[in-house]
Amino acid sequence: RQVEMGIMPAGTELAERMWFVPDPIVLAPASRYILGKKMELYAGMVENMDHHIGRLIDHLKKIGEYENTIFVFFGDNGAEGTDLFGMIAGSPGSRDNLFAAINWNQTHPNAWGDPGTWVGYGPMWAQVSMTPFSQYKGWLAEGGIRNALIVRGPNVKRPAGSINHGLMHVADLMPTLLEVAGTSYPKASQPDLPPLIGKSWGPMLAGKGDSVRTEQDYLAWEVFGNRAVRQGDWKLRWQFKPYGKGDWELFNVAKDPAERNDLAAQNPGKVKAMLAAWESYVKANNVILPSRGPYDTLEKDMPQRVTVHPGFPPLVYQQQFVPPKEMLADPKP
Repeated sequence: RQVEMGIMPAGTELAERMWFVPDPIVLAPASRYILGKKMELYAGMVENMDHHIGRLIDHLKKIGEYENTIFVFFGDNGAEGTDLFGMIAGSPGSRDNLFAAINWNQTHPNAWGDPGTWVGYGPMWAQVSMTPFSQYKGWLAEGGIRNALIVRGPNVKRPAGSINHGLMHVADLMPTLLEVAGTSYPKASQPDLPPLIGKSWGPMLAGKGDSVRTEQDYLAWEVFGNRAVRQGDWKLRWQFKPYGKGDWELFNVAKDPAERNDLAAQNPGKVKAMLAAWESYVKANNVILPSRGPYDTLEKDMPQRVTVHPGFPPLVYQQQFVPPKEMLADPKP
């Protein structure tokens, strides 16, 4: 449907399912119910948010300010796949566990959604929410850093409902809103302020091109020792095992937004050029990278990554027992 709507290019593949997340089809009914309940709550929160944004819009129209308002709507990162309650609660009997028990004591699934409950929808729904991208919040695959953005306002001259795939960044918000408001960054009066690193979306919103960045401009990120660089259609990514190769991988995210095909070996020149951009980012931002990843001790306890063959659900080896047809046939009278 995303391809049909023009959100994703034709030929887009689905990303690899996180290998430790089983296909819900193979889960027991009770487990599927729990997963469904979590998505029901998430959908309810989205509907509630939509309702109250509607109230705000109605109010702005009532006071005559709707046409004088710019709306910028986006998320802060990829979907959250971590059990936040578990992170807060910690070990039974600990101070954090007691704090969680006092403040969020309704932990039974039948009570989820009531006051006093705290629910995260987990890694399966997080990856579903980030379809077709790989991974989710906490990693530097597209599912962790790419987000939808909706902009509406008097300065937007592009056709209503049009879709733009230009590369933008949250740091662009400041220069964009300063331009919309007709003011400037107070660098002259406050020389100690750091320079703006974003670019105003003004020309793009006015319909003068699809991106405010050139092919030479780059963006870079690092989190938990993982790192990535984006330049034009190309993305260079390094992630600790088992979530990456523990080496630099190169993707053309315009053609391969799901990051299925590592092109580093075929494009050594591109890798070298983007590594130079990464080193510039490290120097400019005093980046200190850890020698170990936060998942080093987890890898041995997690399911091994195995090749997923057609006809076999994730986490099931190809050598599974398949009953012959005669065993499944009705007995002869």
